Amino acid sequence: MFLLRTLIFVASAATLLAQAPPEPAEQTHIIAAIREGALAYDDKLPNFICTQVTHREVRPEVQNVQGVHMSAGRGGGSTSFSAGTSATWEPVDSREEQLSYFGGREKYELTVLNGKLVRKGQTAVPGMTSSGEFGFTLKGIFDPLSKADFEWKRFDTLRGQTVYVFAYKIAKENSVSQLDAAGNRVVVAYHGLVFADRDTHQVLRITTEAESPREFPLRNVTKELDYGPVTIAGEHYLVPLHGHMEMRTSSDFMRYGRAGGNSPEVTLRNDTDFRNYRKYGVEATLKPE
Repeated sequence: MFLLRTLIFVASAATLLAQAPPEPAEQTHIIAAIREGALAYDDKLPNFICTQVTHREVRPEVQNVQGVHMSAGRGGGSTSFSAGTSATWEPVDSREEQLSYFGGREKYELTVLNGKLVRKGQTAVPGMTSSGEFGFTLKGIFDPLSKADFEWKRFDTLRGQTVYVFAYKIAKENSVSQLDAAGNRVVVAYHGLVFADRDTHQVLRITTEAESPREFPLRNVTKELDYGPVTIAGEHYLVPLHGHMEMRTSSDFMRYGRAGGNSPEVTLRNDTDFRNYRKYGVEATLKPE
């Protein structure tokens, strides 16, 4: 019976991927519908609070992380963790932050570090971070000023839903995306994929890959962000549920915050979950639908 189910699934996926792409005029219409929803996205969100839980890992040998940040806005710093001896992922830390979204702006407050409560107002632990998941990421791609180039890729399935998949690319001169490494901040071109529900045109996943300058210490900076439905105070919204981010740099930059040299490369990885969405003053918890 398991084999039969597997064969049916494979056959269904192959049929989906074999569908003829929409005609160019229809693709233009689809992108316009996705853009309309993306640009109105943050206007429809209520003011809310959620818990952002991040697990950070490194591979392979590192001793110190210094000021690494990809974002629309928060700073970096340094953190320490034990050195590894093989090319396997090693935990760096885990942290919980209270993420407040008010008036279209995000605010972060560290609440738990490695399972222990921290004092109110304690500075966030430095290291690789990201921000802008609520609205900024979508607007950065679909704002007409970004002049994104879209290209049809395929039909696909995502969490049981049929989706359109478009590739996009944004030139540096039209970009608002930044990389920040130890105070060295650059605007970068970037590209990736957009997965949008075929029926609602809502974005369910975005991937991004920054095109960092050759001399910049951060390389292969990638991010994947998944959106899903939740209920906040009795109303339904599509919000970020999970994020995954990776980047590569030299071990010299990791240890000392300086580029150059012939030191081996290392990779950082962040896995982030967004939980317990609730409206200000209302005991509303996240309820995946």
